[in-house]
This record gives sequence, C-alpha cells and structure tokens, in this order.
Amino acid sequence: METIPKIISAPDAASERPVPPRPRQYDARLARWLVTPLVDTRVTPNHLTTLRLIVGLACTWAFAQGGYAMANLGAVLLVLSNFIDHTDGELARISGKSSRIGHLYDLASDALVTVLLFGGIGMGVDAMAPEQYPLPVPLSASALGWIAGVAVALIFFLRMRIEDRVGKAGTRQASVGGFETEDVLYLMPLVTLFDGTRGFLIAAAIGAPVFALLVIADYVRVMRRATHASMLAPDTANGAAPAAPVSTEPAAFAADAEIERALDALDIDDVSREFKSQDAFVYLEKFLPESVTQQLIAAARAVTPNVNRNYLPGHKQGGSVSRHTLDERAPFVAELYRSPALMRFLERLAGEKLLPSPQDDPHAYALYYYTRPGDHIGWHYDTSYYKGRRYTLLLGVVDQSSCKLEYRLHTRNPGAAQIDGAVAYPPGALVFFDGDKLHHRITPLGDNEERISLTFEYVTDPRMGTWQRFISNMKDAIAYFGFRQVFRQVLGRTKR
Repeated sequence: METIPKIISAPDAASERPVPPRPRQYDARLARWLVTPLVDTRVTPNHLTTLRLIVGLACTWAFAQGGYAMANLGAVLLVLSNFIDHTDGELARISGKSSRIGHLYDLASDALVTVLLFGGIGMGVDAMAPEQYPLPVPLSASALGWIAGVAVALIFFLRMRIEDRVGKAGTRQASVGGFETEDVLYLMPLVTLFDGTRGFLIAAAIGAPVFALLVIADYVRVMRRATHASMLAPDTANGAAPAAPVSTEPAAFAADAEIERALDALDIDDVSREFKSQDAFVYLEKFLPESVTQQLIAAARAVTPNVNRNYLPGHKQGGSVSRHTLDERAPFVAELYRSPALMRFLERLAGEKLLPSPQDDPHAYALYYYTRPGDHIGWHYDTSYYKGRRYTLLLGVVDQSSCKLEYRLHTRNPGAAQIDGAVAYPPGALVFFDGDKLHHRITPLGDNEERISLTFEYVTDPRMGTWQRFISNMKDAIAYFGFRQVFRQVLGRTKR
C-alpha cells in the first residue's frame, strides 16, 4: 500500500506576504509578471485602472471616427485596454492593495468602456454609410450600436448584483484552455483587418440582447435561491413554527462574501482534479476565513451545555450536537450550511447538483466534541440511506489535540491500489468526500486535549424509504444525538 504523508504546520505569524496561486488565464499570467516589479512602489491598482480607462476611451473615439484606418487603430487600442484591465487586479492580489472602492472603480470602468465601445462602433459604421440600414429594419448603425451597448450595460448591472448577493464565483466566466469568454475581443484586430466591423456590429446588436436575457434568467434564479436559503427557518418544511428566530441579515451574506474571497485565492480546477484523482476526497488545510472560523468557535462554545455524549464499545466515544439544537442556539451554522458560495464550490468539486439534507435529518449539520481522553471513532464509511449520493464536508473548529483523521482511498475500487493517509484538520481546514467511498476514522484523544469539528451533509436526491429512514434515525439516536433530539420532529407533530 502506498502512504501519502501529510505534514501539518501552524501558520507562521512572521511569514512573508502570501503569494496567490498562479492565474489560469494566459493574459493574467503575463499581467502578473509585468506588474510584479510594482509591488513595493507607489503605483496602486487604481492607477492602472485609470490607465485602462484612458486607453479604452481612446479606443472608443477611434472607432467612432469611421473608416478602415481608424477602425484598425481602435482594435489595437481595444486589445491594449483589455490587457491592462488584468494588471490592476493582479497588482491588487500580489500586493495586498485591494479595496472595495477600487473594485467598484474597476467595475465602473469596465462597464463604461464596453458600453461606449459598441456605441462608438455603431457611430463609425454610420459615418461611412449614414443612409443605410445594416439590418432589414429601420434602425441605423448608431442605433444598433447603442442597443448592444445598453444590453451590455444591463449585463454588467445584473452581474454586479449577483456578485453582491452570492460573491464573485457567481459571475465567474467560463474558461477553456486558459482563455475566458471575454477574450474573444482579442480577435478584434482580425475583424477590422478584413473590414468586418459592420458584420461585428450586427452580431453584437443581436447577440448582446440575447445574452442579456440569459443573464436576467440567471439573476432571477440566483436571487430566488439566495432568498429561499436565507429565509428558510427550522421546521418550516414540516409546517411547524421555528423554535427560535433564525437570523438572516446580515451574517449569512457577510459570511458568504468572506468565503468568496477565500475561494478567489484557490485554484479550483486543481482542487477538482485532486478530488477526482483521490476517488472523491480532498483536504485543504486552510479554507475558512478567520472571521468565519471565529464565529464557528463561538457557536461551538454556546452549545457546549447541550452536548450529548455516546459510548459504543470498540467503535465510538465522544459528544455531539444535532442540527435541531444548532438551529435554536447557533443559527450561524445553518446560515453557513446554506451558503450559496460554499455550495457552488462543493458542486464544482462533486461535478453534480447538491441539495441540503431534509429538515428532519438531525445529521444535516452537527458538531462533534472530543473532550475526554480516549474520545474517538473507529473505521467506518458515512453510509448513505438516501436514494442518491451523500457528500460529507468536515470543517475544523477547535483542535488542541494529537487526533488525526486517518483514511483509506480506493477501498471500493477493484484493481486500484489502496492509499493510506492521515491529516489533522486545524481550525478553518476543510475535508470533503463521498461518504460511501472513504474508509476513515478519528484516532483517540490524549490527556488534556480538546477537539471540535463541524460536519455538513449534502445529498443528490433527498428521498429516503420509510424503512431506511427508521434505520438512519435509530443509528443517529444511539450513536450520536439521543432519542429526544432525533425524534423531536415526530413527537412535535404528534403533540400538534
């Protein structure tokens, strides 16, 4: 058997400024290489944004003049403007000079330049043939240009609203081979070189409004999902009033924005490849932002009096708190569980749509407490009784212990070599896996040690047969949360 060693080290407070992962896009890589010498100078990302704005306005002016030569000049300036647009973001990432104002300034510059670009192209085409209609409708070239520009303005506005609600990952563009959708504008010099500006205008006047309609649909979908996730309170799926009010503003959205910033520092494609190569298992030592981790620690301390301890000889010893108690006393955990940013990230790793576990599943999210010497859990799979797959997410909350998560990969893959590994997941660490595939355990707690972890369970199909539900509930009642917590939904409905 092959063993993968894992070295877990605490963050060094005196370490140098962290270097973000290398960008996937080729133009962004070149931009980072060019701006690296500017890190310790007085040049700020806003200076580069201003330069991009100036070049973009010059590009618009050139196109608006009309004529073959000016169109080619405009195309060259467009390529330069688009490339400079990457430099401000890369300088912000590697220098730590990012700011909310700078981000909004960059978005506003992008929107203005892009909108004026289409308007300028339309004006230029109109200047060369003012009496002609590019399309068989009474619309001038200038009108077509501004139609495309207005559609682009709407797209920018809606994408900004989506980003404000669910974070940057919600507006991330598709990329293939190191190129994004917007990189098609790098081909503009070829369009103007072969005198295809008029055809480009027609395509933009048709394509931009169509794409705007798709973004509108995406906006409606995202807003509905985010609103539903934030407003969903405990027991509402079963028609019961929540035992205690669940906060929806502003903690859930603030945490989501923090998670988005953490995700921006990850090369998600690399993480996805590692997840697949390890048979649906991945470990990230640093994932949750410090502010989110601190809120989880506070939540864990708040529900400590509600810990239900269990002892199954030869298999398990420890304490746990179910989602029902967390709903009442630590609602931040439920908000994090339904975080749109977190769920999109996990869906990208899993490669399929994930859903929250049903409201009556006490295991949907739970805290596990290892506080007495010998607390542990033996080798097991997170067997799913649902009709679909169930994925487990483990998050480190408190770890002042020598405990390790030991695991065995490929145990259910005939012909594949078994791989053994061990990790300690400190506060903020992440472990994500398919529970039916990963054979794992937690090693025993030592003297004067403490360990608290959080688990989230997501499913691909929330349906479960009556017999399977009974077995699952009995397992949770005996091994984890106690009969009162597990069967409180049934008892509550009986009383009503």
